[in-house]
Amino acid sequence: MIAAVLEKLKKPLVIHRLEVPKLDFGQVLIELKYSGICGRQLQEINGDKGKDNFLPHLMGHEGGGIVKKVGFGVSKCNVGDHVVLHWRESRGIQSKFPRYKSLTKKNVLVGGGLVTTFNDHAVISENRITVVPKSIPFETCALLGCSLTTALGLVNYEAKIKIGQSVLIFGSGSVGLSLVEACKMITAYPITVIDIKNKKLGFAKKIGATHTINYNSLDLEEKIKNIFGSNGPDVIIDTVGNTKIINTSYSILSKKGKLILVGQPKHNKSIILKNASSNFNGKKVFDSEGGGTIPDIDIPRYARLIESNKFNFNQIITNTTSLKNINKTIKDIREGKNLGKTLIKFQ
Repeated sequence: MIAAVLEKLKKPLVIHRLEVPKLDFGQVLIELKYSGICGRQLQEINGDKGKDNFLPHLMGHEGGGIVKKVGFGVSKCNVGDHVVLHWRESRGIQSKFPRYKSLTKKNVLVGGGLVTTFNDHAVISENRITVVPKSIPFETCALLGCSLTTALGLVNYEAKIKIGQSVLIFGSGSVGLSLVEACKMITAYPITVIDIKNKKLGFAKKIGATHTINYNSLDLEEKIKNIFGSNGPDVIIDTVGNTKIINTSYSILSKKGKLILVGQPKHNKSIILKNASSNFNGKKVFDSEGGGTIPDIDIPRYARLIESNKFNFNQIITNTTSLKNINKTIKDIREGKNLGKTLIKFQ
């Protein structure tokens, strides 16, 4: 198997040929077709999560593929099934972490996780896969692994956005764009996106944002007030993890409004809500864990909607790449060159 391996923090990923280990209890061998690239992986590479005690290791947590082999005890899938690979826990056995022998570098063992997707094959824990109909495109499976299910879960379970409520989204990455689509489905209004890249804001407008604002605007809060009025947004969702954005969000949130934190601040960065103690007005602030999605329940529901052409989120996919070009692609994403979601396609 071929994989992109994180050997050192703040360094490019390294392509390895790896030996597929023998399956253990509760493990499934998957042939990957597509993997998503999530902002969390970029943070992980950059060391934003702090010290990494598991180097070298595989990467990625959202993908779509085909079951090639099942280990002892596995009951939720069969050889030939099409599956979504997701980082959230679902029904099934939680297996131990696999270890891969490198065929590229001598005497090197590469760590795996419960799910990894920057690899053309992977040993996955049974409780990190969900079977879907074979009619669901593998590209869509990759979206269902994280960004799409996170956005739909945020709307359904955490924010519980009602018809006509106003929504402000910080960040127009894949989760932010999926949120635009999800909010549009339930007729939230207005749906405003804030980002630092005008081209990305233009793309957000194209897929359904009613308003966009460049974060670097000198009169940012005034522009927000012009859209939402003096009461402020009913719901603010931060997908960036910038502590300054979080403070701004709290100050402009409506009374009894909800601020949901999706983006992860850098390691050792504290969140301080200015004047929070003087408000006492029912504002709610809480962090999200993948939108509260329950993969075994929600992914089949969404798959039925996709099969029935009730929605199609694939328009947020703007770029595909290969594993050999992974480092250039990551650089492009960091520089804001890719407007929407970027997927890795495996041959």
